[in-house]
Amino acid sequence: MASVIDFTNKGKHLSNLITASPLEFRHGDWHGGFAMLCTREASAKYETHREEALGLSGHGHIAFVPNHFTLNGGYHYTFLGLVRYREDETLMRRVYRLAGLMECVVSIPSPVLRTDLLRRFYQSIIEEREALNVVWKGDVQHFLLPLNPEHYNPNRFSHAVAKAESLKELYSVISTETDSQFDVLGRFYVIYLPRALSPLS
Repeated sequence: MASVIDFTNKGKHLSNLITASPLEFRHGDWHGGFAMLCTREASAKYETHREEALGLSGHGHIAFVPNHFTLNGGYHYTFLGLVRYREDETLMRRVYRLAGLMECVVSIPSPVLRTDLLRRFYQSIIEEREALNVVWKGDVQHFLLPLNPEHYNPNRFSHAVAKAESLKELYSVISTETDSQFDVLGRFYVIYLPRALSPLS
């Protein structure tokens, strides 16, 4: 019997890790819906439960999903761009910076963008969207992923954008703040992909 069934493989089915860095992506144990963004604490609790449920037979019942933000709407397309370039941190940061540019033209007022500099700003967005092949569709209100206030002040980005007095300064602010948010995502969060969205399925 042992020659037919590989008992040394016990537990390998438990691994759901896609990438550990620069952002941690994991397979979810559900097939449909949107990706979920959760804290590392919530993920650890879920992974412990998951291991207990699946550890013996691989057919246990998983009773809950981790506490999370659902990455729907504009968040969904930002996530798709991030997971596409999951092996290249530089490109991932460019995607997130692009999300910051989009946030500025849709939902965050900027004195700089009330001038004719808006045209140049739009052009930079178009060029970067084409270079990265990242597009947001539908009635999108937000692009930067939701973060808990204890990890990143929800007003920090908008206040920094409002203070920018030139296009150069605005670009610098967006780069600085999106890099800070990206660092927070890498340090404090895990993203779960439903199987239907898995890049490896």
